[in-house]
Amino acid sequence: MQPNAAPDDMSLRQLSAWAEGQARRLATSFGLDPAAGSDNAYFALAQTVKLGEEVGELHAEVLGALRYHRSDKAGQYGTDTLGGELADVMVCLALLAQILNVDLAGAVSAKIEHLEARNRHATLTS
Repeated sequence: MQPNAAPDDMSLRQLSAWAEGQARRLATSFGLDPAAGSDNAYFALAQTVKLGEEVGELHAEVLGALRYHRSDKAGQYGTDTLGGELADVMVCLALLAQILNVDLAGAVSAKIEHLEARNRHATLTS
């Protein structure tokens, strides 16, 4: 692995740590640094729009993977491009979580616990 390369099996905590640095870099490069008195809402909204764009690209990849696309688009979609779009969505989500000060790893863990408890309850009552 290269010195600055991401690990092959990155945890949500590692992704969040990386996103923290990226969010700072992006905020500085676009003049949106809250530490400099900039409005964080604009940065959060811009990242939300970017997330929407990436989800739209993911939609196209899923349709392509399922072969629900025009015949002239055959060959544009594959496992690598689908994986890339899934990764883009995750990166955008991690950046948005950082911008809004959300502990993404904690939120995912809490959600999984909630879903598991709901599944256990459903199993017991059926």
